[in-house]
Amino acid sequence: MSKPGFIVTFCSILVITTILTSCTQGTSERSAELPADLEKIENLTIYPAGVEAKVDMRFERERSFGDSPAITFGNLGRFDVDSDGRVYINDYQQNALNIFESDGRYLTTIGGSGNGPGEYTFGPFPVLKSDQLFLIDGMKARVNLHSTDDFELTQTISLNPTNKGSYEELADAQMNQILIVNEERFLVRMTRFIRTLADKAGELKDDRLIFFYTMGDDARLIKPITEPVPMYEITGEAPEDFQPQGPFSRASPRPQIFTKPIVTVSDDGSIYSALSDRLLIKKYNTNGDYLSAIYHPFINLQMTKEDAVSSQGTPFLADLVSQNEVPDNWSAMDDLLADDEGRLWVATIVEDLSVYEWWVLEDSGELITKFKWPRDEPIEVIKNGKIYTRETDEDTGLQRVVRYGIGM
Repeated sequence: MSKPGFIVTFCSILVITTILTSCTQGTSERSAELPADLEKIENLTIYPAGVEAKVDMRFERERSFGDSPAITFGNLGRFDVDSDGRVYINDYQQNALNIFESDGRYLTTIGGSGNGPGEYTFGPFPVLKSDQLFLIDGMKARVNLHSTDDFELTQTISLNPTNKGSYEELADAQMNQILIVNEERFLVRMTRFIRTLADKAGELKDDRLIFFYTMGDDARLIKPITEPVPMYEITGEAPEDFQPQGPFSRASPRPQIFTKPIVTVSDDGSIYSALSDRLLIKKYNTNGDYLSAIYHPFINLQMTKEDAVSSQGTPFLADLVSQNEVPDNWSAMDDLLADDEGRLWVATIVEDLSVYEWWVLEDSGELITKFKWPRDEPIEVIKNGKIYTRETDEDTGLQRVVRYGIGM
């Protein structure tokens, strides 16, 4: 085990448009006992509690991308950005990908609904790596590669697992997420569902197990990179007058009040995994071999039923949570992103539940800065010295991608 690092820094004030915060003693900075299981983790770097930010990070709103006179979205889905700053936005209602120049001008649309080459049944979800455009069809377990020069389809890769039967634990599992490592290696999420029913509203279920496996371009599973993780679900009755809308119309919404696995892949193919209950992040190489880990002490915020209910994004989810028991504490983090400069961005959960406190870390785990950012404008992509967020119009419900410049 590596010895704890001692970092001498100074506390700085962060200016984020109209949000002003300072580095004060907070939930994450109080002393905490180190978990005993850390001793079993090889090549682990432990950082001390109370480490202060060492630089300012400022953000300036630059441009938004979305509906325009040339194009109207059905539903704005996932998005990504290439090295030239072009923005690729999925419209999952139309199974199409709308592409915008870095100055906001609409460029073109590719894809569309169907079963033929370059068509999609659920997607296309874009990932940009090494100036290659990967488009994922989640329903068909298929990835299409396109050139970013002319957007022509160059290759189709089927990722429906061909050797799942070799893994006893995956007998009842279905693949429900594909992450791109490179054109020859993928990371897939497999979920095993034990078919039991809740006896009554408010019963907590943990009968789904989540696995992450590396996979080759021959659709053969290679190795797991995490232990199986239970996925908790809440059950309950919707109000009689409730009218489901948008993505919350599905039968089993899953409010994020429980521990969950978080996995992300960097531009160079490094894989990072964590459980949301603490700031322990493990790093793997392209093949899924474990390399190292970093740990920052963090005191999890106590959860109250009132806060758990009020933090939900819709009345339907709030009503479901109100019918269930809730954990004693919130998770430590809700999201983990890797930028194109080798840094990690961690969305931590703090006392003000309208924001996340984002920690920006060097790949080594050393803290660069902290800043608070609104939860309802989530940061989803960090590239080319910019952050890209999702913004929802309160009156219309329409969403747009918004780009901010980063200054230090």
